[in-house]
Amino acid sequence: MRRVLVLLPLLALAGCKKDESPGAAKVTVGYSGFLPGCVQVNARDEGSGKELTTTLAGKGDRSGGSLTVAVIAPGGWGTAIQVEARAFEQTCEAASPVVTRSTSVTLTPGAPVPVALSLQATDGDGDGYVSVLTGGTDCNDASPNIHPGATERCNDVDDNCNGQSDTVELSLGGSCTEAEGCEGVRACDGNGEVRCNMPLAAYAYPDVDQDGHGDRNAAPVAFCAGIAPGYVTGPADDCNDNNASIRPGATELCNGVDDDCDDQIDETFPDLGTACTAEAQCEGVYVCDASGIATTCQATTTPGDWFLDGDGDTFGDGTAVSSCVSPGEGYVSTGGDCNDGNPFTYPGAPELCDELDNNCDGNPEGPGVCPGDSADWFARTVGATDQEWRSIFTEVPGDVTAVGNQGGTAVLTPGSSTFQTNASNCGDSNRGWNAIWTDMANQGRLYLGSSGGSLTFLDRSQNACTETHDMTRWIRGLVGFRNAGVLEIHGVTENSGSSNQGLTFTWTGETGASALRFGTTTVGPLYDIHGRSRSALFTVGGFDGGNERPRIYRFNTNTSQWQSENTETAIPELGRLRGVWVVNDKLAFAVGDFRSGQNSVLQWNGSTWSRMSFPTTHNESLTSVIAFGAKSVYVTAYNGRIYRYDGTGWEIVYEDTNLRFNDIAGTSPADLWVSGNAGQILHWPQ
Repeated sequence: MRRVLVLLPLLALAGCKKDESPGAAKVTVGYSGFLPGCVQVNARDEGSGKELTTTLAGKGDRSGGSLTVAVIAPGGWGTAIQVEARAFEQTCEAASPVVTRSTSVTLTPGAPVPVALSLQATDGDGDGYVSVLTGGTDCNDASPNIHPGATERCNDVDDNCNGQSDTVELSLGGSCTEAEGCEGVRACDGNGEVRCNMPLAAYAYPDVDQDGHGDRNAAPVAFCAGIAPGYVTGPADDCNDNNASIRPGATELCNGVDDDCDDQIDETFPDLGTACTAEAQCEGVYVCDASGIATTCQATTTPGDWFLDGDGDTFGDGTAVSSCVSPGEGYVSTGGDCNDGNPFTYPGAPELCDELDNNCDGNPEGPGVCPGDSADWFARTVGATDQEWRSIFTEVPGDVTAVGNQGGTAVLTPGSSTFQTNASNCGDSNRGWNAIWTDMANQGRLYLGSSGGSLTFLDRSQNACTETHDMTRWIRGLVGFRNAGVLEIHGVTENSGSSNQGLTFTWTGETGASALRFGTTTVGPLYDIHGRSRSALFTVGGFDGGNERPRIYRFNTNTSQWQSENTETAIPELGRLRGVWVVNDKLAFAVGDFRSGQNSVLQWNGSTWSRMSFPTTHNESLTSVIAFGAKSVYVTAYNGRIYRYDGTGWEIVYEDTNLRFNDIAGTSPADLWVSGNAGQILHWPQ
């Protein structure tokens, strides 16, 4: 038990001297089971009947506590006094205390007499009111809500302990008038409140939107003489009484609203807000469409313009395709290419010495672009004047190799202006080299094929030829590339022994029987071969004499054999083909002999070959072709002419009918090489 010491000199008479007092008492008042709101301590002289009283608040809690008071008897009192302690529930103004205890005390001068008084009562519910069974006023000490002064509720319980029933105190059964003036009687509503019970009244709910459903958020209204318009007796389940389309049982639309009042929004559209792919391949999310009965994919990103880039220079041309992603291979996001068939022509491109507008500013190259500010074809004599240069190759500007009759070889290295023609062991005057391919990845080794069927390589460092095979067939074309990292040189011949057929072969460039493998497909006489990989590798030719028709064969990557492109039946009016050039996997060109009043020029679009128009001013037998794009094509004619195609038409860019041109090569439209007879090798520009 917690004890509290309180000294109360108020019981002593003020101003009295200590030696006049008959003695003093130390009174300790203890209490338990309740916490008194007020404690009075009274001292009375039994002889004179005089009294002194002091009042204190209880200390501690209802588990127990104590107060200590010093009683100093005034002068004139006797030694016999009566000490009494009285405890009250709330205040000392109450009519009677809860509990009282007293005792007689005999004072002893000079020493205080200890006195103990114990007060017990019960406040079982801790509401500050003591049970009537222990002298208090709490009529139900088991409920803290029931005690004197509590609010009387309509529950058939004496909540305020005043002894009155609810019927009397709350006037239950009395008449009342509420709402629309309906009469009723006062009665409990079941929740402890009093309501006006109107058994003859009808209760209805507002139905503002007149959809037959009352407002679930509105209180019912009582009607005594019929329900007024705009009210319904039920059900009161409308979650939006201002919209007749919103009510229980309504169709749930996709509109961000709870149409059927089930406290869910758009629940019949589970894809709403999920990711999707919108028009133009844009990322999007499903949203409600305009009808409200379905969802639609709405883009969250903005599509951009894509242009078809036909020449691979990253600039496109033509009608833009709007899309968030690339529409496919060959599309770029930048347009404005003024010549989409020439990879050296696009906005901002460096101007080349090619007589063309490379940077798309509307003008060809200006001063300082061409050597000496002028451009022309420069012809040089390489070797003897009876030297015929039949094949020429270049992949790196300034690095050029050529081969021809009489065992002729010529090598031009970067920085030099003179071809080296003195290689040894490269055949005699009767050996004519018809084909050359240079492996720039192997120190520029030259691979050669001759009319006599010799397969030979020439190492620059040794400046000497090494023959690897003798096929005794006229080799007309060679092209090489690496397949899975392994060098693979493909070649073709004009004839096969005494038959009027050609041969195809694959050569590793080395000696030994295993280095050379012949194709098994029957082919016509072949004159050229070109490709950058197995995926687009073509050879061309055709029969000589009365059975002239163009032949084109394509390498089949699945069978490693050659199959006909059927040009001899699809375009039978053209002559045999002498040159082919593959730009990429979707573009190639082939040229050949003049026949039946037509020049033989063909273009491949990735799937089929078709005839291109060509000027018939001259009955040209076209010998070779090189192309950088669909609108940048150069061909050579046997009768000393060089033609250029820029996408709009063909034009002669060089003419000397005293010459015979056999082959053309180049690294760009500003670096072209042409080989011919009379030892002539031409270069653009000078």
